[in-house]
Amino acid sequence: MSTLVDKIVQEIRDDIFRGGLAPGEPLKQVELANRYGVSPIPLREALQRLQVEGLVEYFAYRGAIVARMRKGEAADIADIRNALEALAFQIAMPTMDEALISSLEAITNELESPRGLDASFFMERLHHYYAVLLSKSNRPLLLDMIQTNLKRATRYYAEVVRITDGQRPADAPSRHTYIAALRAGDVGLLEQHMQRLHAAYVSFIEANFED
Repeated sequence: MSTLVDKIVQEIRDDIFRGGLAPGEPLKQVELANRYGVSPIPLREALQRLQVEGLVEYFAYRGAIVARMRKGEAADIADIRNALEALAFQIAMPTMDEALISSLEAITNELESPRGLDASFFMERLHHYYAVLLSKSNRPLLLDMIQTNLKRATRYYAEVVRITDGQRPADAPSRHTYIAALRAGDVGLLEQHMQRLHAAYVSFIEANFED
């Protein structure tokens, strides 16, 4: 069952993803407590958790603000994703069967559907995707590292979705290419698709965002 802090984290995260809280905007605790109808103590804990996710920044004498978006961070996130997620596919491949691939395909259908344009839904399903991928591999630390990085990545995904009105950036392959590569048993090809997908988003961010 979700705690009050979980609920506040989700509400603030949603507002950041949807642009209701803009990059650089001060997060004044009294105003936020009134906005979300909560007391200061769980609100502070929620902001601390969002700081770990890279959505909130703290400054001495200024307090918390919505984290600014940076081109260099997007590139770093993509590089980390390429490394960690490629490792996950390599580890999972010996356990891969049609049932597992079908489960991943079902999640892919959700990610590629109109609902996937909602950043919070997208992040939740992508977290589940990698949990399913590694479900037979007993690698909880790797899964946690992937999911932590995905929380940072989703912020940029949400911004791209807003700018493009839901259109995939040019040269970004569908995630269905992953499924085809898995069925072919070709992790190398899957990694190429993954790197192209991440690179397309980074290129779009570098062309359209300001540091």
